[in-house]
Amino acid sequence: MRDELIAQLNAWHEEDEYQQIVDRIKEVPTILIDDELAVHLGRALNNLGRYEEALKWFKKIAEQSKEDPLWHFRVGYAYYYLDRLDEAIKAFEMAHKLDPEDEDTLTFLEWSRNEAASAPAVASAEDSDS
Repeated sequence: MRDELIAQLNAWHEEDEYQQIVDRIKEVPTILIDDELAVHLGRALNNLGRYEEALKWFKKIAEQSKEDPLWHFRVGYAYYYLDRLDEAIKAFEMAHKLDPEDEDTLTFLEWSRNEAASAPAVASAEDSDS
């Protein structure tokens, strides 16, 4: 049963049926959503543009995922699309440290750094009063 569920989730991912993944996992009682299901759910939510929700699931497995470059990439991806660039950079840097050969990580790390460097500095209230 479990193997069939994981196979189905992987098939839906390959078919870009991310909402199917979310719907199926949400049928599982929350207490029974283990690390593997949390990863599938977070990945699907990221792909649906539901980044805050994805981060909640990724954070639930943060401790056991700290040496997983893909986990750090997915967290960075969510932060990037939430325009939380400093957090994205940290996550992508860790993913790169753990897997220096991953080109997607390098791409997103470069994008994050470039966008952070070109973002206008937020003026303080005192500066705007002068």
